[in-house]
Amino acid sequence: MEPEAGGEGQRAPGTPWRSYKLLVDPALRRAPQKLYRYDGIHFSAPDSGFPPAGAVQDPRPRRIWAKHRDLSLPVPKFKLDEFYVGQIPLKEVTFARLNDNVREPFLAEMCRKHGEVEEVEILLHPKTRKHLGLARVLFASARGAKETVKHLHNTSVMGNIIHAQLDVKGQQRMKYYELIVSGAYTPQTVPTGSKAAGDKAEAVRGGHPAFGGGTGGTPEG
Repeated sequence: MEPEAGGEGQRAPGTPWRSYKLLVDPALRRAPQKLYRYDGIHFSAPDSGFPPAGAVQDPRPRRIWAKHRDLSLPVPKFKLDEFYVGQIPLKEVTFARLNDNVREPFLAEMCRKHGEVEEVEILLHPKTRKHLGLARVLFASARGAKETVKHLHNTSVMGNIIHAQLDVKGQQRMKYYELIVSGAYTPQTVPTGSKAAGDKAEAVRGGHPAFGGGTGGTPEG
């Protein structure tokens, strides 16, 4: 909506206005014409009878702002799902070849030395509920996950040389899981190289007899 012409003469020539307010509208009250106030001080007609806007201030009672309190708001934590499209932070670590005596509290305590731990899960066989030597640890920061892999990978824990790696969405962990559950490998012989694990997992899905599928051949040692 543009203000009507006629008020230009009441302002300095060439001075652009930034805002205006319609004070009188003939459609709402009896008046010969519309009356505008520009930038709070100029009017579209002389002798308008309205005062300038004056200093702008908060109309709310000041007493409600008399007390100041420090607020501590928690930082939200987002969980990634299948619909996530951004860059995935490397905060998840997969452990393999763990001793079957390693449980969640022990593993959590071992990882806390390198960063804040949010979740710990030991993977078990779906039928026998036996320890698969696999674990998932989710850290609060990518730095904690990287430090854990740096200090724990290829170290001895309860007599086993363990494997630790950063694992996006647990993709490598699920390959190890399929190889062990299918009977192709044991928790201590599962190949932990990403390419080897991927190739063997595909063979297991395809029923290759050399890896426990199809006619049931002898697993590799």
